[in-house]
Amino acid sequence: MKRERVVLQGRREKAGKLRKLQIKRKNVLILAVAMFMANVSFGMAFPYLGVYMRLLGASMFMVGLLSVAFNLTSTIFQYPFGWLSDSSGNRKSFIAFGTASIGLFYMVMAFVGSATGVLLLRTLQGIFGSAMMPAHSALISELSTRAGSIFGLFNSIENAGYMVGNFLGSAIVRYLGVRKLFLISGFLLFLSAGIVLLIRERPTGRRSLLGIILVQEGRKGWRSTVKGSAFRRLMRGHLGLFYVTVFLVMVASGQFYSVSSVYFREAFGEWSVGVIFGIESLAAALTGYFLGKLIDRHGAKRFYLTAIAGYGLAFLLYALVKNVWLVFGVAFLSGVKWVLTINSTSAYVAQNVKVGERAQGMGMLNAMMSLGWVVGPLIGGYLSGISFTLNFVGTLIPLGLAFLLALRLPG
Repeated sequence: MKRERVVLQGRREKAGKLRKLQIKRKNVLILAVAMFMANVSFGMAFPYLGVYMRLLGASMFMVGLLSVAFNLTSTIFQYPFGWLSDSSGNRKSFIAFGTASIGLFYMVMAFVGSATGVLLLRTLQGIFGSAMMPAHSALISELSTRAGSIFGLFNSIENAGYMVGNFLGSAIVRYLGVRKLFLISGFLLFLSAGIVLLIRERPTGRRSLLGIILVQEGRKGWRSTVKGSAFRRLMRGHLGLFYVTVFLVMVASGQFYSVSSVYFREAFGEWSVGVIFGIESLAAALTGYFLGKLIDRHGAKRFYLTAIAGYGLAFLLYALVKNVWLVFGVAFLSGVKWVLTINSTSAYVAQNVKVGERAQGMGMLNAMMSLGWVVGPLIGGYLSGISFTLNFVGTLIPLGLAFLLALRLPG
């Protein structure tokens, strides 16, 4: 009798593990489909935001402000949304809410007739869209114990979607116009949000969202609301230094990418914008999973250093190369350094932050990226008004400092 109970218990445990594995695999598939579709939308719309602003009469500095507005609000709101996701144990609702919000504001952009209106809508995208990012990264990290591989897989899938969007966006703008592009992009994001809600999450028994976000008298901003969170621990020691290096890398990224679509349009023609971004995304899609596996095997630090060096090389080549066919080769290199950056930084956080604080850790990573994109576009918009080449070469200063600081990180 006792032996039968032991055998029965063993079968139950085995069946339970198999059921959990099946659910996890199904969740991977659902999230992959949803994020592929979302990134098709992002790839369609993002490269043409700066072009749209110019068509509406904006200056180069105002084009830079477009990125500043989005990333400033995103920086402020990502960490609180990450804390809410950790506290509630909820990932999919935050992902769906953020995705649908971005889609809504893209659709409204199609009916706006002024650059100021687009700037306001982009600001609102930063506020509400920031709900998606920490929960998205945390959910991915929970789908596998091999952080580098799972982030590599999703980065390949998402960059493949972004690449498809880049090429589709180029065709849509040519035949239907920019406004129709934003409408189609918004529709795809609503569809993506609906698919995300199909994910099955395990109940955590944690506090309800009502108890977390209910406004109480005497509160002094969100810092006191997140009392007891991991913020201070995340900003201490080598993790704090790591986040500083990410900020510096993204300053350089913001300098370049906030004005790059305008530069490509003026230097090589409007058709080139989607194609160049598409090649970057193609490179990231082809190499993301492979690079993620290498990160698992050899550690995140050395690949992060390689990524920073890749940024410097890509931006310098963009400044010097004037032949569009050679620029396509630079774009492929640029795509590799981007996915290497995302894989290595995400894996570094996943490996150094405990599970219960992971959305906060990922939220801090995303916040540092967004904060860099607050400072970088201001510099990029100003310097590009003088010379695009001056701006692109100028990215080597924050990148060089980031590389030197990253050398001090533990391996």
